[in-house]
Amino acid sequence: MMGTFRMANRISLALGLAALVACGGGGGGAGATPQPTKTTADTLVYTNPTGGTYQLVKNASKSTTSHLVLDLLGPAGEVSGVGLYLTTDPSKATWTTVDPGDGEMLRSATFSNPLIKSKVSGGTLQAGVYQKGATAAVSATPSTVLVSVAIDLKSNVLITNPPNILLTSGKALVLNAPTNPVPTTPITIATGILSAN
Repeated sequence: MMGTFRMANRISLALGLAALVACGGGGGGAGATPQPTKTTADTLVYTNPTGGTYQLVKNASKSTTSHLVLDLLGPAGEVSGVGLYLTTDPSKATWTTVDPGDGEMLRSATFSNPLIKSKVSGGTLQAGVYQKGATAAVSATPSTVLVSVAIDLKSNVLITNPPNILLTSGKALVLNAPTNPVPTTPITIATGILSAN
């Protein structure tokens, strides 16, 4: 009788151990190994502005994770040029050419006979595009891309909370049509939220 009891205990113990091994051990479960928290940014994230007469919006077809192309859209009307200053945090991002091989850091397919100039100082981009001579002004619509600019994420940028990169508009102006008695008009450019993630 005692031998039968010991045999039953041994069988129960063996079955219990087999079940424990099949379940992956002592109660912790066999879950996935947690991924380390990302500390260095590899992506530029841009949220378009929700208001403003002149808006800097993301060009989704030309942008990549680390190369952000922004298009300046304005109201309907005639325009002969645009000049602007934009500022970003130079420790995290840098102004660059929209397309490889460009000589200037501003592009515009809107103006037919353009004069384009741009320069970067620290984190500030100063750029402009203007019709040459007495060329007729452009008849723009709210979806006309007046100019495009680009910004690249620098390497080894630490992710912060909040992860914002400063992107602000400085001075900007529009050169009006030759028939307009006011040669230039100051404008405010609405910029979105730019962050490194």
